[in-house]
Amino acid sequence: MSGPVVAALGAAGLLAIIDWIAVARDDLRVERLAKPAVMIALIGAVLLSGPSSSPARLLLLAALAASLAGDWLLLPPVRFIGGLVAFLVAHLAYLALFLLGDLDPRLALVGLGVAVAVLATIGRPILAGATRAGMGGPVAAYFGAICLMAIAATSSGSPLAAAGAWLFILSDAGLGSDRFALPPTVTRAAAARRRLAVIVTYHAAQILLTLAVLGSAA
Repeated sequence: MSGPVVAALGAAGLLAIIDWIAVARDDLRVERLAKPAVMIALIGAVLLSGPSSSPARLLLLAALAASLAGDWLLLPPVRFIGGLVAFLVAHLAYLALFLLGDLDPRLALVGLGVAVAVLATIGRPILAGATRAGMGGPVAAYFGAICLMAIAATSSGSPLAAAGAWLFILSDAGLGSDRFALPPTVTRAAAARRRLAVIVTYHAAQILLTLAVLGSAA
């Protein structure tokens, strides 16, 4: 990867750390700037990676742009349905990206097994809570899309892609549990700790997925 690409990726990492500190401190003013800035830096890294307009590169840009929209929609005041739709588009773009490559059926079975385990454990209380809230269908569709994306990433044979995809599921599971399964937090500090776990895994996922695609292209 070229120097500008590495610099953009480094900027994304630095901005992510700034955002994590803002979340831990419950500093919404800084978070409103730092959270979307991470995705903008990742988009910049892709654009700086070269003039190629390959399908994989375009799908990565689509996934990151949809994620940027989702980040903005999930900042207070939270527009949950809009954010859900934006990230559904992002996962479908990532899924299409991995389906472009050669997939290993044996690794796909491994990914399928992990996905079933996730849905049977973490997913069940989230889906039950979403159903009680009248959002069972949309949340189930979202879970299906992100699990398919993670299975495809796993079967791609890229450790970075697989790690990024499952970290994405971990992040979304934390967000879903906080909204639909766990009891409300009693203090702002406790709420900040939950949000910090979600955002750290989310940024790690996006950076790893971007590295996997750019590294493969290189």
